[in-house]
Amino acid sequence: MKVTIKDIAAVAGVSHSTVSRALNDSPQISPATKDKIKDIARTMNFEFNAGARSLSGRKTGNIAVVYQAKYDQFGSSLYVSQLFIELRHFLERMDMDVILLEGYHPDTGASNISRLLRQQKVDGFLIVHNLITKRDYESIRRSGLPVVQLHMPPIYCNKEELDYFFTDHFMGGRIATDYLIRQGCKKILTVPTTDFDSEEFKLRTQGYKQALEDNNIPFKEELVVAIDSTYLKGYYLFNSIPEILANVDGIFFQTDIQAFGFLTAARERGIRIPEDLKVIGYDDAPICESTNPQLTTVHQPRKKLAELACDRIIDLINKRNNESRIQEVLFPHIVVRETS
Repeated sequence: MKVTIKDIAAVAGVSHSTVSRALNDSPQISPATKDKIKDIARTMNFEFNAGARSLSGRKTGNIAVVYQAKYDQFGSSLYVSQLFIELRHFLERMDMDVILLEGYHPDTGASNISRLLRQQKVDGFLIVHNLITKRDYESIRRSGLPVVQLHMPPIYCNKEELDYFFTDHFMGGRIATDYLIRQGCKKILTVPTTDFDSEEFKLRTQGYKQALEDNNIPFKEELVVAIDSTYLKGYYLFNSIPEILANVDGIFFQTDIQAFGFLTAARERGIRIPEDLKVIGYDDAPICESTNPQLTTVHQPRKKLAELACDRIIDLINKRNNESRIQEVLFPHIVVRETS
C-alpha cells in the first residue's frame, strides 16, 4: 500500500501537518524534528508529492476556506458541509492544511480575511461566500495571494475578475421540473428558500419557470412558496398552505432538508408518495438514501467542484497556468429514487 503522510505521522507521534511541513522544509519545524521525520519517511519508502513540494515560495502550507455564518445551521449546511469535506480531502492529498472560517466575526463583524492577511497565515483563499466585500477582494489581490470562488457567485465583486467553479442552478431547476412533468405532473409547486441574497435560488426558480414554458404549462405565482431551509419548515408546510397542497401533484423542493421534513409529515398524514404526490429535492445530501421513502433529488457535483477548485488554487500558488482565468459552470443531474 502507498505510504501517506498520516502513516508517517502515526509512527513519528506528531500531527500530519507537522509531517507535511517537515518534508517541505518549513522554518516552523525544528531541524531535529525534520531529520527524525525525514528518516522515518525514507525508511517507509515514502513518495514525496511533487506537486506540493514544488510550491513556489510557500510560507505556511495553509489554504483558507471562507464560508458564511448561515452554514453553521444544520439545514443550510447539509450540502456545503459535504463540500468542505471534499475540499479538505483533496487539499490534504496535496499536503496542504485547511483553515475553515467565517468571512466575518459573528459578534463584531470584523473581517477574518483581513486578519489572515495581516498575520500571513495562508497561501491562498477558497471563497464559499457570496457576500464578501469588494474591499476584501481588493485586499487579497494587493497581497498577491490567489483566490478561487466556489459554489456561489459573488455579489460585491465582478465574477469575471475571478477564477471560479459553480453549479448551473438554472439547469438544475429546469431538469427537476421537467422530470416531474415527464412523470405526469401538471400542477407543480416549487419551494425555494427565504435566502433572498442567494443567486442560486433565483436561478433554480427561473429554471422551474422555463421548464413550465417549454411544456406549455402556465406559470402561477401562488405555486412559488418560499420557506426557510429547515426540516421543521418543510414539516409544517401542510399547516401553512393546505389549500395549495390539496391541488398539486408534484413538488420541487429547492433544498433536500425541506423535503425531508415534508416527507415525515406526509407519512404521518397517510399521504402516499409518489402515488398521491411526487417529490424531488435538490443537493443530493447523503441522507437522501435514508429517508422513507428515499428522496429523488438533483445532484450537485460537489466532488468535481472541490477537485477543480483545489487543483486551481495549487496551480495559482505555483504560478502555473495563471495567464488567464479558469471559469467553469458544471451541470447537475437527477438521482432517481422512490419519491418520484
